[in-house]
Amino acid sequence: MLDGFPSFQTMVAIDLFLLGAALIGTIFILIKWHQIKEAGAAIGALICIAGLWTDTGLYVADLASMIAMPPLIGMERSMAFMTDLHLKYSWYVSVVSTALIALGLLILIWGMGRQFQRLKNARTEIEESEQRLAQAAQLAKLGYYWWDAVEDELEFCTEQHARSHGRSMEEYAELATTLSNEMVLIHPDDRERIRNEYLRLRAGNPIEIEYRVPTADGERRVREIARPVFDENGTVVREIGTSLDTTEQYETELRLFQAEKMESIGRLTGGVAHDFNNLLAVMMGNLELLRSEVDQPDLIESIETALLAAERGGELTKNMLTFARQARLNPTIVDINATIRQTKLWLSRTLPANIEVETSLLANLWRVSADSSSTQNALLNLIINARDAMPSGGKLTIETANVRIDDEYIAVRSEDVPPGRYVMVAVSDTGDGIESELIDKVFEPFFSTKLPGQGSGLGLPMVQGFIKQSGGAIRVYSELGVGTTIKLYFPAVFRDGEGQGDAHPDTKPTTTQHAKILVAEDEPEVLAIIVRVLENAHYSVFTAPSGDKALELFQSIRPIDLLLTDIVMPGSLQGPKLAKALREVEPDLPTVFMSGYPNEATVHGNGLRPEDIRLMKPVPATELIAAVEKALRTRRTSSDEPN
Repeated sequence: MLDGFPSFQTMVAIDLFLLGAALIGTIFILIKWHQIKEAGAAIGALICIAGLWTDTGLYVADLASMIAMPPLIGMERSMAFMTDLHLKYSWYVSVVSTALIALGLLILIWGMGRQFQRLKNARTEIEESEQRLAQAAQLAKLGYYWWDAVEDELEFCTEQHARSHGRSMEEYAELATTLSNEMVLIHPDDRERIRNEYLRLRAGNPIEIEYRVPTADGERRVREIARPVFDENGTVVREIGTSLDTTEQYETELRLFQAEKMESIGRLTGGVAHDFNNLLAVMMGNLELLRSEVDQPDLIESIETALLAAERGGELTKNMLTFARQARLNPTIVDINATIRQTKLWLSRTLPANIEVETSLLANLWRVSADSSSTQNALLNLIINARDAMPSGGKLTIETANVRIDDEYIAVRSEDVPPGRYVMVAVSDTGDGIESELIDKVFEPFFSTKLPGQGSGLGLPMVQGFIKQSGGAIRVYSELGVGTTIKLYFPAVFRDGEGQGDAHPDTKPTTTQHAKILVAEDEPEVLAIIVRVLENAHYSVFTAPSGDKALELFQSIRPIDLLLTDIVMPGSLQGPKLAKALREVEPDLPTVFMSGYPNEATVHGNGLRPEDIRLMKPVPATELIAAVEKALRTRRTSSDEPN
């Protein structure tokens, strides 16, 4: 054995190691050949393989020589030959092969690096595209889902898809475990039809369906488009669908249809009324001529009866023209308070003795421009409706107020009166109220809840036609078992400089900042606006959706500085009862009451204290802050008084 040269066993081990490394490197390159080729590094891989096998070939030849030569020429001479060969020639081959391997690896690493960057960029683009798609779907309120048709279970759904069904994603996933379970989400009247459509989808047919979904806050409508996904055998393995909440669109279309229907009826009614008036004019003219020509009492009586019927027909056509907004109006400057006082003088002839009449007329009421006669007729119609709603007696309240409607107005969203200054006239009764599903129908012509022969159904449509033709608006507020309020909004008119002293006062409280106010209101939209107004004025606000919840909340946050509550709410504790319950703990608790009814109507029989402040919805923000400030100051003043 020569000094400094590895032993035979060591050289065999080195040769076997290099052979294994070459084989592993070659196999790896062959396995990754497709990716290497896509990366444009195929030349580098080939150069690397060439280098590996050049070096490996040299050592394999060494190994073969060391195995074959010792038996022939002896171990010592074999080692001397191999040493001489390596020292003189083999190192050249090693250098070249190593260079090839290094060059090939550089090309390979460069190409794969470029490929990795391209894949990273592509992945980033895909993520951005998915994000844009998700944002677009969210803005369009479009949901989507994947359903595993093999396992019959939900794979994935977006939050919007779950929300359109009135559920969170977790709640929807828990319910939609199978097709049968998913039917629970759909309105019972639509389930059979939708089940059949889903079975068609499972059979491989695309579907487009619409259905209703019962939710905690009502009913929603969903439009769904779904397509099947097939495997290579043509079997449906997945269903992909999109969903769109069309509730707002449906309601808008319904309102548009209603408006178009009312407009068509109005045109038809106006045309019929005009033509009928002409016929009545001919009939009445001839009847009057005939009456002047005869002297028999029985004929005169018949003619008078016919003339009276013609006059009643004329009144009917006048009402029809008013509904169609084609009546001839003669607008003048009208004092609504004076009109109500005049009407009240002869109400005893219209109302039975068991109906109590109260008025709450605002001093310095703004003037309006309206037809005086039509205004009186509209008021009379509302009074008669209130009378008919209280066959066993009750209370009729008429109230007037100056109302400024602007962006800060606290109102339910359906309160779509155009911004401006109005004179509001409210007529309230304590009758049985109107069912919520019938409120939208009360302005339809010839619709009436009265018995046959007790009304034409043109009263409220006529009032609506008149108020709309006068540039105002009419609203109905009703609670079953409580009563109904109908509000008329007349645009106010001013002379130069008049009406300028009612600008909005400063809404920021000066002496009662950070007071704790408990607000009980069951209308979420109204509650949200009240909270925003009060918090902007730096009050600490606690909210409850009912009187019962307010009482529970009061126990944990007491003491409070003020109660602001609606009069009529769901649950056992209405506004007055809530105030009474809280005052058993805090006797001097100031309270501000709100209601859709006039102030006098809310006071009647409710046991409110004289110092309690009452606001009529809708409430301007400035009026709300002023009422809160007044109530808080009153409490502070009373607490400062010596005992």
